[in-house]
Amino acid sequence: MSGGIEGNSINFDDMPLRRLGRYFWLAWFTASMGQFVDAYDTLIIGAALIYLMPLWKLTPVETGLLAASAFIGVALGAIIFGPIADRMGRRLLYIYDLVFFVIFGALSAFVTNFWELFIVRLLLGIGIGGDYSLSPTMVAEYAPAKRRGFALASMNSFWGIGSVVGFLSAYGMAVAWGSINPDLTWRFMLGSEAIWGLVIILLRMGILESPRWAALQEQLGRKVKERSTDVIKKMTGGKEASFDSGIAKKPSIKDLFAGKMWITTIFLWVWWPVADIAFYGSNMYTPYITKGLGVTTPQMSFLASALYWAIALLGYYTTAVTYDMLGRRFVTILGSTIMGIDMFVGLALYKLGLFSTSLAFPLVMTLFTIYYYFMNFGPGPWTVAMAEIWPTRVRATGQGLAAMFSRFGAAFASFYMPILIHQIGYDGAFILLGGAILFVALWSYLFMPETKGLTPSQIEQMVLEGRVGIFSR
Repeated sequence: MSGGIEGNSINFDDMPLRRLGRYFWLAWFTASMGQFVDAYDTLIIGAALIYLMPLWKLTPVETGLLAASAFIGVALGAIIFGPIADRMGRRLLYIYDLVFFVIFGALSAFVTNFWELFIVRLLLGIGIGGDYSLSPTMVAEYAPAKRRGFALASMNSFWGIGSVVGFLSAYGMAVAWGSINPDLTWRFMLGSEAIWGLVIILLRMGILESPRWAALQEQLGRKVKERSTDVIKKMTGGKEASFDSGIAKKPSIKDLFAGKMWITTIFLWVWWPVADIAFYGSNMYTPYITKGLGVTTPQMSFLASALYWAIALLGYYTTAVTYDMLGRRFVTILGSTIMGIDMFVGLALYKLGLFSTSLAFPLVMTLFTIYYYFMNFGPGPWTVAMAEIWPTRVRATGQGLAAMFSRFGAAFASFYMPILIHQIGYDGAFILLGGAILFVALWSYLFMPETKGLTPSQIEQMVLEGRVGIFSR
């Protein structure tokens, strides 16, 4: 069903992004910064743990629990904020979900023991979880259908930017205080998160309601603060345009299982947690793994991690340029397969003892640069692009539930990786990462829907009929 002006010659869903005004890019940027803070948080706790482990004499179990604590909060935040946003609107929660990030990010710099830090980081994760539901939802609903892939994939690139900034920040703090005051170093690392959260809240104050959500409310006879046509006009420079808002119905969690949509829902509930084993098993412990494979100092491990993340940023932009041409499914399968092969090559090199030689640094740089490039030109962008799958009326709920399941994989990898390395060595890390991502490639081949260029109503019809993956023809 269409929203906006019926019969108008301008169709918003066919518009190129270059014809949209500055307001669209402001909305896109503020949503993208949600990806930034998620990455910054993930990478900065990994860096802080290098100092915390000897200072607090953390066991592998305690290290894993601290690494996983925010992910538990993310799972809670995603399922709390998502359904509320589908019923009450995206805008208000979108602005204030990161209050958790600011308050508990600041408090994390002042904790005195393991359990205080665990609880504070769990509460911080609730705000990030809310953003997992809301930021991709906002971009999916703001972007024209024909270029939605570019908008979502380029949004996801801010995960890479947050990773680079996180590692460079950790490097700077490690150089400044790491040798003389390691306790101050990790506190500054964790406390710095609050600054980023505050900046994003201020930027989001000027963002209006999602036009597609507002259009659905108007069709259901409900009052909205900002009319959908007014938001569209702001994005098109004052021009009126028709657009597809999706099927107008009251939101119900049952919609995620209507018809054959249950196939896609279950696909995503399995896909994301397994993918996160590969993502977070490497992302969070990049400095730890890098240091253990032969890069000797914390400072050098942070710098090496920033370098191959900077190179791997190109993967996001390759995806952004090609997503609306090659499609989501092809890119995901290709990237996942190469990532898996890369990790098993690393396993072979580790077994040959080459990480104990002078080749350690170039080998680590090469392996992880390939891994991260194809994570980003591959399965990584799908974690936000999947927001386009869900019907508008339950989009935040669907994305929130998927994010909740994803945290099981992220928490498992974060908790188990140091234990695994402690028990069987770094070959266990290669096996876990490689095996998980090859499963993602196979699972994507079997069941992943292709959504490039489709409007919300067209996507809903496709998944309702079960025309996904190998069943698409």
